[in-house]
Amino acid sequence: MTTDIPTDESQTPTNDQLDELVEQRIQQATADLHERIADLEREVEDLRDELANERDARRKAESRLAEREETVTTEHDARLSALEAKANGTRSMIAELQSRELEKSAHLQYDNVEPNIMDELLDVDGERVERITKDNGNQYARLPGEEDALDRGGAVARSTADLLPIQRLARYDDEMLASVTNRKPDELAAKAWRERDDPGRYNLWTSGSSGWRVYLKSSDLADWIRANEEGVSKNYAQELARRTLDAMTELSKHRLITTQKKRTTDGLTYKENVVVLTEEADLPGEPSLGETGGPATDEVAG
Repeated sequence: MTTDIPTDESQTPTNDQLDELVEQRIQQATADLHERIADLEREVEDLRDELANERDARRKAESRLAEREETVTTEHDARLSALEAKANGTRSMIAELQSRELEKSAHLQYDNVEPNIMDELLDVDGERVERITKDNGNQYARLPGEEDALDRGGAVARSTADLLPIQRLARYDDEMLASVTNRKPDELAAKAWRERDDPGRYNLWTSGSSGWRVYLKSSDLADWIRANEEGVSKNYAQELARRTLDAMTELSKHRLITTQKKRTTDGLTYKENVVVLTEEADLPGEPSLGETGGPATDEVAG
């Protein structure tokens, strides 16, 4: 119940009436505040429910996405595995057919013999396949020395067996070269031989005269070794250069000769070792000085 305050000036409210009015106003404000708080609490609860629902929906969506990704990945892996199995089966089948044909003295077009089949899957006597060039200019794979039973492509122009050891080694890439050579000087000799086709003032080999095609100085070889071999000291490079020159003469079956040449440095004259390719040297598969070039040959694979 609300107490009315007298409006007549002659009726002055008593203290009790004022106290009662203040109490009523406080109670009303408190009730309004409680109601507002309750409304806010309901809004907060509703927001919490919405957030929980959104989080649940997100978790379900993420779970569905993960399941879909797993399904796609599984299907992709399964298809890839099936394709790889089919490809490997095909390679094995081709390798078996090629192996048997090679053993029947077939000469196969070299481009049709895949490198991975040749390196890993071919199963032939001796485990070696030779790449040759015939009169028609095409390259073929055969078992070493086997003549073509069908006599196609003409005679063999030159085979790998005709090449010098240094020529064969020089045709390998660096990784294969390191695996097939037992001595560092042999490996360096093959690498240095590759540089022979580009002689010049600032290159490893120098163009010669008076019967020398090209020559290689020990000092230039030592500098080249230091520039191309990691962690080689100056003294060790000089030792390697000396041993590499010896290896070059051995691997060339002495088509290369070792001699000495005068060198002037700081006004002083020295003699240093050089390896020389003379004009008369006979290099299999390469023309002599003044001749035209013949067909090139390549390495034995296998």
